Amino acid sequence: MSAGTAQPLAYHHAVRREVVPFLKADSRILEIGCGTGATLDFLRQQGLCRWAGGVEYAPEPAELARKVADQVWQGDIEGMDLGLAEGSLDAVLCLDVLEHLVNPWRTARRLAALLAPGGVLVASLPNIRNDRILRDLVLRGKWEYRDDGILDRTHLRFFTRASTVALVAEAGLTVEAVQPLVHLKPWRLKWILNRVSGGRMVDFYATQFLVCGRR
Repeated sequence: MSAGTAQPLAYHHAVRREVVPFLKADSRILEIGCGTGATLDFLRQQGLCRWAGGVEYAPEPAELARKVADQVWQGDIEGMDLGLAEGSLDAVLCLDVLEHLVNPWRTARRLAALLAPGGVLVASLPNIRNDRILRDLVLRGKWEYRDDGILDRTHLRFFTRASTVALVAEAGLTVEAVQPLVHLKPWRLKWILNRVSGGRMVDFYATQFLVCGRR
């Protein structure tokens, strides 16, 4: 996993509030790609986290995460033995992580096994069906990697809504929610097109899908 090796520290300090609706109070939460631990710290402050564990590839953010998490593993999750018992966690967060892995399907299965009955895996994955990506590819013949975004040069895997659902389902979890992450400004063209299509255009405008699977 090569995610985060050249990213500025601020990149690792984002708080992902969108996961809150999927979590219950007083949970044992493991975050893969925890950065500096900002999300785990926020969830603890909200009363959603009684034990916080994190895995972080980049050394500097991992060291900072140790100040707010109960346990932090530094390194590549794909080659790592966490030493956690099966069924010992209430939630696993994989936010902007799985697309960086060689085999995200195998990793998702491993992580799902750590969940207690009723536990959730919450992941965000890049949407390769995004209209800007398709437009550049079909009309301009362009597929250019960048330092961030859907075509982040460290992304090894790309997903659609269907393959996002399949990844979580194949891990043995029941998919309870798939949310396109998109911001459409009211009365702008994309907002209008999505409204007149009955919401069917939203998958083309989303940059990511947030998915929740329950054991």
